[in-house]
Amino acid sequence: MLAFREYAYALVSLLINVPVAVADTSEPAFTRSGPIKGIGVSPPISNWEAPAYGLTQARLDALEQAGFNTLRIWISLEEFLAPPVSMEASLSRWTGYISRAAETGFRVQVSWASTWEQRIAVINEPTTGARFERALGTLCGALHGSFSEEQVALEMLNEPPGEQLAPSYYTSVAPGWYSACRSKAPNLTIILQPEAGWHGALGYFNLSHYDANTMFAFHPYAPGEFTHQGTGSQPHLYNVPMPITRYAGGKMQMLADVSARIEADTTLTPERKVEEISRYGRIIDHLWWNDGARWEDWTELQRWVDSSGINPRRIIAGEFGVVSEFNYNGTPALPDVSSRAYFMHKIRVQTEANNFAGWVVHQAFGDFNLFQQTSVGEHGEHLIPELVEALF
Repeated sequence: MLAFREYAYALVSLLINVPVAVADTSEPAFTRSGPIKGIGVSPPISNWEAPAYGLTQARLDALEQAGFNTLRIWISLEEFLAPPVSMEASLSRWTGYISRAAETGFRVQVSWASTWEQRIAVINEPTTGARFERALGTLCGALHGSFSEEQVALEMLNEPPGEQLAPSYYTSVAPGWYSACRSKAPNLTIILQPEAGWHGALGYFNLSHYDANTMFAFHPYAPGEFTHQGTGSQPHLYNVPMPITRYAGGKMQMLADVSARIEADTTLTPERKVEEISRYGRIIDHLWWNDGARWEDWTELQRWVDSSGINPRRIIAGEFGVVSEFNYNGTPALPDVSSRAYFMHKIRVQTEANNFAGWVVHQAFGDFNLFQQTSVGEHGEHLIPELVEALF
């Protein structure tokens, strides 16, 4: 009997000391006041309430009444890498801008405004990378000393380059940035992005390098032929609706319409026109696959969430939207507000269904605009009702 009791005690002791996987349940500090319902804005630093691009009180009131609770604002990476006066002057200038955003009562997600070349440089060039880490430490220390962890979060490099251009990003650079910031700001929520904001690359991050107060943002611009239509490498593809089955005449008519635009393009040679019609045909086949079912697919993202064990509340749909009809560059875009609303509603529903931390819709007072306007030069103060309804 004694031997059995000793065996039982030993077994219980063994079981007690067996490591057990613990679910990631802690909430990032930035999400404690509820789901993020954000909008990206870029009011001029020299005049916050500028009539054209600023956040006038009327626009702020409209955002608050609609249900937005977070502003994603941009600060200049270039100015921090090469301060025109001093690092102290740049820090004062931009923390003052962040303070102005925080004074609105919205949560503030701070992001670095940068060019593609700058993003590559901060990862691949040692001198530029060292400058960025210095700027990062300086900024993180200032944010820690000036704002509460529920009020302000810092997002690292926006849409960084991929593995082919920056092979060290996931293995050493991003963890290094995290450590540099965390040493100065122990409670600040830090937000990281995968390459180009693509959710399929989130699995490249080693979660053991980061604490539970680190979030991961992806950008669900998919497919780009819809969200950025009439721009980029597909200038002849526009008026694409969502769902795609709403296109008058169907797939064959879409190809016919695009082919007619290509044939009318006087900048293309006859040989190039044949090549372009063939290329667009492949794109259109992709868009129409299974009546556009691929547009709905977040399966790869869900697999990573399940396999990694990450708390979904550490994930945010960090930027999304659809180009509007008022493009800065004058290219045709999307006059179809119903399709824009359909897409935004889809992203919102998917975000909520996955129990993610929230979403941030893109806003540029032009190409991606939620405010009413009748021309490129006009910047309205009333939100587009269909888009508000889709999001809230």
